[in-house]
This record gives sequence, structure tokens and C-alpha cells, in this order.
Amino acid sequence: MFNTSAHEVRWYVFGDDDTIFIPKNLARTLSKYDHRSWYYIGAASEIYESNRVFGNDMAFGGGGIALSSSLANVLAKIFDSCIERYPYLYGGDSRIHACVLELGVGLSHEPGFHQFDLNGNALGILTSHSTRPLVSLHHMSHLDPLFPNSTTFSAVQHLFSAVELDPLRILQLSVCYDRRYSWTISVSWGYTVQIESRHMFVRDVLRTQQTFRPWQNFGGLASVYTFNTREFNPDPCKRPVTFFMEYVSSHPGDGTIKSVYKQAYENCTYDPTSSPRKIEEIRVFSTRLDPHIRQLKAPRRQCCDILHNSTKGKVMEIAIRECKEDEFIYMQP
Repeated sequence: MFNTSAHEVRWYVFGDDDTIFIPKNLARTLSKYDHRSWYYIGAASEIYESNRVFGNDMAFGGGGIALSSSLANVLAKIFDSCIERYPYLYGGDSRIHACVLELGVGLSHEPGFHQFDLNGNALGILTSHSTRPLVSLHHMSHLDPLFPNSTTFSAVQHLFSAVELDPLRILQLSVCYDRRYSWTISVSWGYTVQIESRHMFVRDVLRTQQTFRPWQNFGGLASVYTFNTREFNPDPCKRPVTFFMEYVSSHPGDGTIKSVYKQAYENCTYDPTSSPRKIEEIRVFSTRLDPHIRQLKAPRRQCCDILHNSTKGKVMEIAIRECKEDEFIYMQP
């Protein structure tokens, strides 16, 4: 905001010192809202206990807080006197929340802001991301590196190599089926492709794999999440076969974006004729996701197709596209 006068500012955005924002996705998310109205935008924690203590209707600072300029200008006038009434509150996000409530404004929830009050492997929560754009990441130093054989910093850099080519598609989930083997295939674009060697309905795929640990291991409500979870099998040979993004490239001629995913190998025995473990590489083809304002306000998951005529033994190719108007995502007979 340097060299910008106050009347030109539409939004004020706050985050913690370890919050990572995706600026293009942040700007597109805020474009749905009129900055001339009073808006307080963000998301709560993933942990029930954190929301119980701090407020389920509070925008957590680690995920990021966005205030419309019209609200921020009024808040600035009364903020000093307001926070004097709340010396016992922990953190600036709690104080902003309290003062915004005194102005009669509630939270506009945007699930792309991520507090990430979690420890360990974030794969489960990232592969069940909302259809809303990914806006922020937090607590990366408390999580395992997002990609195998990588450091936290280099893994985030690697993720952003996909963000740079197609920011609004990053982590967007598409589900398709291979009827020959009854496989369920989920593409979390720019991150992973997972193959379940069984049929799963979309509603079950979207349940978050519990690959992570709670922020605090106190048991009870401290380990209760605010979303539905499914078991992450302790036996790696019974988990879905996971392929991590290797690289992303764009074809300037037709606008096709190709992302390539390589298998994260587990020492498992398998039938080479029918197991997804026989596949070594998955290639995903798509075009840059650029939804208009109506699609941003009412997003719809995109569909994907397995290109059987391009699947040769150890390589699978998948195309992502918009779903037809009356198309259902299920294992067709």
C-alpha cells in the first residue's frame, strides 16, 4: 500500500508472521464483496476446542483477516477505546473480533483462509479442500513438508510453481472412475493424485483423511475437528496409492496445462495386472481456471476423464474439464 492514498484502499488484510497468502486468490475472493459495505472476512479454526475458547464466529489471524475499507475506517476511530475493555483477550484477532461485534458486524466465512491448528501430515486436509480458492496457509513449520524428500521451504516453493501457472485451480479436487478395475481417482490439482483400488462415492472421497494430529494432544474436545474425517489406514499397503506433483508446464499454443505426478512408493506386494501400484506416473491435462463472478459466488467442482487410449501400462493420462449441466460424478455402469 506504499504511495497509495487511503481513499484508494478497498481492503485491509492481516495475517500472522507465518501466514502465507496467495495474492491472486485473495484478490479474486474479495472481489465477490462490495468494499463499500461492512465486511469482516476469514475462517475459524479446524479444532472444535479452539473455536469454543476463542469464538466459532471469529476470523483467526493465522488464516488471515480481511476488513473492507468502509468497516476499517470506522473501526480505526473507536479501536483504542474498544480494546481497553478487553485487556484479558489473547491476540489481536480476538480484539478485532470483539470490536467488530460491538459494531454489529458478523463473520463472512471463507473456507479458503486456513488457520491449520494441526500437526504432522497435512495431506488429508489439503486433498479435501473446498471448491473455494485457496487463499492462505499457516503453521507450515508445525507440519511435515508438503512433498516427500523435501524441506518445508522447498516444498512450499514447489507448490507455488503450480500456483504461478494456475492459482485458482490449486488444490481443486476432481473425482473420476476407472470402471475396468473399480478404481476411484481423485486429483488435487498441483499437489497429488490418489487412486483407491475400490469404488467410493464422492461424498466419501470428500471426507478428510485423518493423516494429521491435533494441535494439542489433551484428548477429549482437543482432538475433535470441525469437519468429517475418515480413517487413514495404519497399514500403508491398504492406503490409496498417492502420486505427488513432479512438475507443471504450460503449452503456449493452445493454453493446455500439463501437470505430472510420480508415485510415492511403498514396499507393498501387489498384483501387477490389476493394482494401481503398477502405475508410475500420472499426467493431468487442464486449462487455466478463470471463473467469472457468478462462478466464484456459486462454485461447482469440475469433472475429469481417464484417457484410456493414452493409458499404456505404467502411465495414466487424465483430462479435467467443466462438468456438463446435468452430469453426475459417479461410477457409471
